[in-house]
Amino acid sequence: MQRYTDHPYLQFYDQTVTYGEFGKQVNILANALKRQGFEKGDFVHVLVQNSPQTLVAYFAIQKIGAVAGPVNSWWKAPEVQYLLNDSKGRGLIIGDQYLPILDEIKGNCPHLEKIIEVGEKPRPEHTAFADLLAEGDDTPVTCQENAEDTAYIFYTSGTTGNPKGVLLSHKNVLADVEGVTRALNLEENMTALIFLPLFHVNAMLSCTFALGIGLQIVLRRQFSASEFWEVVDRYKVNFWSAVPAVYQILLSDPTRQKYDLSSLQFGICGAAPLTEATMKTFQETFGIPIVEGYGLTEATCVSTINPRDGVRKIGSIGIPLPGQDVKILAEDGSECKRGEAGEICIGGDVVMKGYFNRPEETAETIVDGYLHTGDVGIMDEDGYIFIVDRIKDMIIRGGENIYPKEIDNLLATYPMIQEAATVGVPDDTMGEEVKVFIIPLDDELTEEDVIAFCKKNLAKFKVPKYVEILEDDFPRSPIGKVLKKDLRKWGLTPRPKKTKGPQATVEDIFGTMESRVNPEGVAGITANYGYIITGTGGGEYTVCVAEAGRHDGLFIGQAEGGGRDGPAYQGH
Repeated sequence: MQRYTDHPYLQFYDQTVTYGEFGKQVNILANALKRQGFEKGDFVHVLVQNSPQTLVAYFAIQKIGAVAGPVNSWWKAPEVQYLLNDSKGRGLIIGDQYLPILDEIKGNCPHLEKIIEVGEKPRPEHTAFADLLAEGDDTPVTCQENAEDTAYIFYTSGTTGNPKGVLLSHKNVLADVEGVTRALNLEENMTALIFLPLFHVNAMLSCTFALGIGLQIVLRRQFSASEFWEVVDRYKVNFWSAVPAVYQILLSDPTRQKYDLSSLQFGICGAAPLTEATMKTFQETFGIPIVEGYGLTEATCVSTINPRDGVRKIGSIGIPLPGQDVKILAEDGSECKRGEAGEICIGGDVVMKGYFNRPEETAETIVDGYLHTGDVGIMDEDGYIFIVDRIKDMIIRGGENIYPKEIDNLLATYPMIQEAATVGVPDDTMGEEVKVFIIPLDDELTEEDVIAFCKKNLAKFKVPKYVEILEDDFPRSPIGKVLKKDLRKWGLTPRPKKTKGPQATVEDIFGTMESRVNPEGVAGITANYGYIITGTGGGEYTVCVAEAGRHDGLFIGQAEGGGRDGPAYQGH
C-alpha cells in the first residue's frame, strides 16, 4: 500500500481518502482498540452503513489479530441479538442510526463488553469512534499472525434455519483477491464504483483487491439511479458489480444520454441469473460486456466468472477462477462427465475454515477438502458451468427428479409473468406434487394459462399440478432471496385475496410512493413502469418500483448482491 501513498483510495461523496491517509487511520484505530482491551482472537462486530469508517474498522480489527464481524444492517433486533450471542462477540462498532436496535437487545447480550459508536453525538456510555481516531497514535501495528488465522466471520442469511457464522482466514481472502484480479485483468489506476453493502462479502472483497493494485474506489452508501451516471462521468468509472435488477433499472433511465460514459469497460453481475434480453440490450446500448459470476460466502466470494475478454456464454456462471478447483460430483463422490448434472463442489485456498461452533455442519459441507455448495450444475465441453438448481429444492414426484429452477426459468419467458417460484408439496400418491407460485405482470393471467404453457414446453411429469397467482411478493430473505422453505409451508392453502380497486397509472401512484418514503428523486418513468430511489438511513428500502396495474402500485426492493443471493421486489 506504501507504493500508492498519495493515490486516492476512496472517493466518498465530498471526501477523498488517499492510501496513505487510510493506512494511517487503520493504525490509529488498531492502537486504540488495543488500549481498549481487545486482543487477538476477539470477535468485534461492525454495524455501520457504507463509509470509510466501516473499512477502517474492518482492517484495524484484523491488524490486532482480532476477527472482524460485519453485521447485516437490514437485520432486525432479534437477528442481531442472535449473532452477538452466537459469536460471543466482545465488541460492537455501531452507527448511531442503528441505536434503536441496540436499545432492544443491550441487556440480552452477556458477552458484549464494549460499544464504540460512530456518529456526531455519541452517547456518554459509549466510546466515540471519532475520539479513538483523535488519539493519533499511528505507530505501525504488528501482530503474531499466520495466513490460517481468522480474518472475518460473516453470518449467512439463514434461508434454511438460523444464520451460521462463516469463518474466513486471511489465506481465504488473499486467494480470492488474487483469483478475481487475474480473471478480470484488473490494473493499477482503474476506478470501481461500489454501492453494494460492505457487510456483504462481495463489497468487502472489492475494497480489498483494490489495496493490492492501487484501484480507486468510488464508495456510495447504497445504489441510487438518480446519481449513477453522473458519478460514472465525474470519476471516470471503469466497472462496478451489481445484481440484475440494477441493470434493468439503468436501461430504463434516459438521463444517461447527458453524460460521458466512455470510461466504462465492463460490468459484473451476480446474485441471480441475468436474462438474455437484459444482457444483450445492455451490451448493445453501452458497448461493454457484462460478466456473470458465481460464488458464496463459504468459498470467500467468487468462484467462477465469465471472461472479461473472450467467450461469454449467456446463462452460464462462467469458468473457475485461477487457483480454484471446481468439480461437478455425483452422489457417490465420483466426478461427472461433461454435460452430466451433479453437485458443484469447490476446492482450493478459498474454502472457508468452517462454520463457527458447528463442527458437524462443517464436516457435512466440506468433504475431502471440497466445499459442497448444494447447487446442481453441469459443465460443458468448454469448461463453462451452468446451474441447474438447488439440491434441497429438488422435487421427487413418483420417483422422478424435478428441478424447480427449470420450471421457474421457463415461466420467466412467459410475457404475463414477472417471476415464478416452484416448490414440492406433499401428495399421498406421488410423494410430492409440483406447485408454482406466480407474481403476474398482467391481472388477466389465469392458472389455466400457466398450466397450458407448461404442457407445451415440459415433460408431462414436470407440469405443475397446482398454480397460485399472488397479489403480493414472495417471502424473501433480507437480501431478497426467495424463501422456498416458507413457500413450502404455505403448501396448498391459498393466500387470502385482496379486494381489488381501480387500476392506477404509474403517474397516479407516484404521489402514494412519495407519501410513504423519503425519495432522493424520481429516477425514471415509462408508460408501465417507474421508480424512486429512497434514502433511508438503514438502507432497508432502497429501490421503490411502481408498476401500472398493481393495486397499491408499490414494490420495494434492496439493491444488494454477491454470491447468487440477490434482491427482488418486496411488496408493501
